[in-house]
Amino acid sequence: LPQCPPRARAAVASLGPGRGEEWIGDAARRGARVFADTGWDESGRWDLGALADLEHCEAFLPNAGEAMRYTHTDCPRAAARALAEKVPIAVVTMGAEGSYAVDGHTGETAHVPGIAVEALDPTGAGDVYVAGFVTGTLAGWPLADRLAFAGLTAALSVQEFGGSLSAPGWPEVAHWWRAAPHGLRGRYGFLDDLIPQAATPAARRRAVPTIGFRHSA
Repeated sequence: LPQCPPRARAAVASLGPGRGEEWIGDAARRGARVFADTGWDESGRWDLGALADLEHCEAFLPNAGEAMRYTHTDCPRAAARALAEKVPIAVVTMGAEGSYAVDGHTGETAHVPGIAVEALDPTGAGDVYVAGFVTGTLAGWPLADRLAFAGLTAALSVQEFGGSLSAPGWPEVAHWWRAAPHGLRGRYGFLDDLIPQAATPAARRRAVPTIGFRHSA
């Protein structure tokens, strides 16, 4: 990355223990809202204080395993509450159980269950989730709607093979919404204001990655 990243409304960072990135602080000082996730701590120390750039982040979005280890808690919700003392918004993703978030400024909490899908490939789903959450945050949506949208985009992505190839766009979101089960219509009703009420869009045909496929013979 360049030493001085361009001005942006938002930036996404991956934090690692003991590994500060100068560009993250620069971006925050230049007005970017920084959203971060993290990876597995190979050292086994799980020291939250070692995530040096957490102080520059508006939101931190680890998965449940990472969150509980960094906060030394045994519950994803307790982990989110502990993280909210360190960062304005803490989001803990819980796989099929959905996600839970705490707004450290207002005390607001939100939990949105996951959407049951037939998962083919989870590659890149975490990145898609973060992108969905960033989208909702920049648009000023309520916390629960941001979780719902991020979870939906991640659920759509795991139904396709590949990383970036599986990332959904608005046509995929619109197609899902038109056929969404009745039980989800209430929770995702905010999509009505985002998707044109015109004819139902057709599902997009994707390029399918072939690396790793093997013939049965």
